[in-house]
Amino acid sequence: MFKKAKIILVLYWVCFLSLQMNAQDLKKMALSIDVIVAKKLRSLKQPFRKPIDDYTFARRVYINAIGRIPTLDELQEFIADKSSSKAKRSKLITKLLRSKGYNSHMYNYWADLLRVKYIGDKLHSPINFSESVKEAVRSNKPYDHFVRELVGAQGPLYKPGNGAVGFQARETMQLDRLANTVKTFLGVSIDCSQCHDDPFGDMTQKEFYKLAAFTSKVNLRVDPPINKEKKSYRKIRGELKKASFDQWIVYRESLRMKYAAVYGTGTGYMRLPHDYKYKDGKAFDVMQANVLFGAMPTMNYAHTKEQITKAKNNKHLGPPIGAKQGLAEWMTSTENPMFTKATVNRLWNWVMGTELIGPVANLELGDTGAHPELTAKLVSIMKAVKYDTKKFLSVLFHSRVYQSRALALQTKEPKYILDGPLVRRLSSEVLWDSLLSLKNGDPDKFIPTKFHHGGFTLYYEKTQKWTAEDFRKFSVESGYNRGQLSHNAHKEATKLNEPTGPVNESRASEADNVSQPKNRSYLQFSTLFGASERELIDGANQEPNIPQVLFLLNGSNEHLLIRGKSYINTKLQKVKVRQKRDLLWLAILGRKLNASERRLTDNALKSKNGIKDIMWALLNSNEFRFSR
Repeated sequence: MFKKAKIILVLYWVCFLSLQMNAQDLKKMALSIDVIVAKKLRSLKQPFRKPIDDYTFARRVYINAIGRIPTLDELQEFIADKSSSKAKRSKLITKLLRSKGYNSHMYNYWADLLRVKYIGDKLHSPINFSESVKEAVRSNKPYDHFVRELVGAQGPLYKPGNGAVGFQARETMQLDRLANTVKTFLGVSIDCSQCHDDPFGDMTQKEFYKLAAFTSKVNLRVDPPINKEKKSYRKIRGELKKASFDQWIVYRESLRMKYAAVYGTGTGYMRLPHDYKYKDGKAFDVMQANVLFGAMPTMNYAHTKEQITKAKNNKHLGPPIGAKQGLAEWMTSTENPMFTKATVNRLWNWVMGTELIGPVANLELGDTGAHPELTAKLVSIMKAVKYDTKKFLSVLFHSRVYQSRALALQTKEPKYILDGPLVRRLSSEVLWDSLLSLKNGDPDKFIPTKFHHGGFTLYYEKTQKWTAEDFRKFSVESGYNRGQLSHNAHKEATKLNEPTGPVNESRASEADNVSQPKNRSYLQFSTLFGASERELIDGANQEPNIPQVLFLLNGSNEHLLIRGKSYINTKLQKVKVRQKRDLLWLAILGRKLNASERRLTDNALKSKNGIKDIMWALLNSNEFRFSR
């Protein structure tokens, strides 16, 4: 027994030490960034930005790691920690990256990038796609693995666990899907080459079609396969259409919940378009799959190019051979010169607010940015952490670069701006979630910890053993129309899920989640504050404007905070008048009140509504709405 316990103890310490070593490795990587930046600054005779204090750090890292300001309790707990500033900052970084708040914040980022939303009549519900993104974040799936799944996904759209296929269904047009996939994960814009040689780049239309050959005959089909349609469903479909439009539409939609899927794995061949106009080819010429740069993946063709060319049907592209998976492997390879570079460019831009290399969705193959050495270092770090997003962010957060004073861009910029973050307006999601932190004090309570069913995933499972007659019976006896079918399916699904809390107190990541009622307060807020509509890649807008100011001045959210039974008001009721003022500065701005602010607000304390007026002023200040 003693021997067994000793072995367990040894194993425990081995695990503990390996984790400690891992944490030390991340700190060393952060230091290597600082060394490179310091060297650059010395060469320019430009001083390093001043370090930030613990209050500023806490607010900044809460915003960047979990997408909201700290609650008063969270801030005071951090400040009260007697550890050295360096040690307690490191503990806080680790704590936040392991929290549910991180899952919520990171989901917002990927959902915008991947454009997770309802798509017309082809993709009624993004719930399964959304859940796959959330699970990838919760499990901290390595980013390269995640992307491979998205690019290579196939099969039923609403099968729980197969949500990654929603990315394939996001575009019904093959060429648009390919162009957006390349832009999303490689940061390269190839849209123009769909129709003609790119006049502003090196890519030709022929090269585009060679790349498109990887995904040929990959299609979204929402209805049953033709053979099953003819055999089982067509007759009933016709009968119901004659009898009742509602019965027919419910029959059609319930079948789609079961059968909607992405079919095809890519044949490796593509034909030039009918209007091809360049001298290096002619209409309907067969193109064999080829990559834009880097090493070509191995392809196991069933037919030769000559066999495809000789086919009388100019739409013949051969049988599926899994070419799409070859595209996924090429895109995410460590040898791909753009994948890792585009990834670190995105994450640096997200955290720091500056372009490390260039525009996140419009890079050139040879781009290395204003500081090639820093770019190379970050690329090597991403590879070293094996595309673990949390570890990469931890490296950035531990760096002196990150923990330096934020720069507000002026008309005259310094020569070098990659030595720290920029001052920027908080995104709509962060603003909402920060107001929520002040409102209820526990904004992360109802962030999901496991898969949430929506009506479509529930009905996918429910109808697996249904016959055509079962579908007919359901369509006739339910009495539903199309809207009622969807509504009741989602309502039924919510009974299987975790509690989601008060509808208007959900974090932004859950506000438009079909597995729960919509948070209409946030949806109004998000429209005004520039949240992405998820039509375009990187579609969010963080530019401030007058309507935003008017909304904050007169909106209901501030009224509820100032006059309602909010977390912040509960805290105010427990302290004396002058302490209330100090508490407001900590809770809303995340820092101590300074002497000039104390003098400025002394008179306000003498009035009946002075504290409420101060709270209103702080909520409407630029310091609250912007990062610092």
